[in-house]
Amino acid sequence: MSETNPSRGLQRYTGALDVAVGAGKLQRCHFTPPMRLFRPYVEIGEPRTVVVANVAGGVVGGDRLSVSLEVGADEALLATTQAAEKVYRSDGADAVLSNSFRVAAGGVLEMLSSGTILFDRSQLTRMTEIDIAGGGRFAYAETVVFGRIARGEVFADGSLRDRIRLRRDGRLMWADDFALSGDIAGSMAAAAGLGGARALATLLLVGAGAGRAVAVARDTAAGDGLRIGASALAEDCVVIRILAREPAAARTALADIWSTSRAVWLGRPARMPVIWSV
Repeated sequence: MSETNPSRGLQRYTGALDVAVGAGKLQRCHFTPPMRLFRPYVEIGEPRTVVVANVAGGVVGGDRLSVSLEVGADEALLATTQAAEKVYRSDGADAVLSNSFRVAAGGVLEMLSSGTILFDRSQLTRMTEIDIAGGGRFAYAETVVFGRIARGEVFADGSLRDRIRLRRDGRLMWADDFALSGDIAGSMAAAAGLGGARALATLLLVGAGAGRAVAVARDTAAGDGLRIGASALAEDCVVIRILAREPAAARTALADIWSTSRAVWLGRPARMPVIWSV
């Protein structure tokens, strides 16, 4: 679906995906183009698994895309994305991505994004709303790559506004805002900024036992061009951030921490979804 809006430039898509699991089944699954949902065969030891996809092949300025995942009481869902989301350069309008994740008491949701690549001159606003009920558990991972590094392109002009709001039983627990605009190169190079990193990965774990991930992060080898930090916002809420000059290093560190953490925290296999190897 497409439309032309002179005030915002060309808008290609307004797409949405809404999924809910509960009572042992997929209760709701609605999507509009370009969003799609795939349901691969479940690996042994894994919960119900879904793959979220944007079949348009990327995001441009003016797009409005949303994803909503809801896990009912005592249910489990593992969600990942088909590939890294590419945000192409804009003619002046922002691309807007909205995420909503909700987990009921006793439920478990693992949301593992394959990442987001910001092309130079792209403009992205992303809002992620998370609400976890008492007794629910949630894991969220996202990696942002600043430019097409393999082609020598750096995200030097454009804008990024990335907002996360975490609530427990409807009460705000964590608010995070990350923004880049103006002198992006200076912010990325500054010691008080990204310190020369070209990729930023975030791992958020919420629920009883999440604190174990702090030790996992500390035991993960950092090195030249790779920094890892872990913060326990509460005994059951941990935020891990990874900064890397090479996106592949950030991806590897995130995979190591994710895999080990889910094994000690959720008692699940210490592995990434198969699609990450495709």
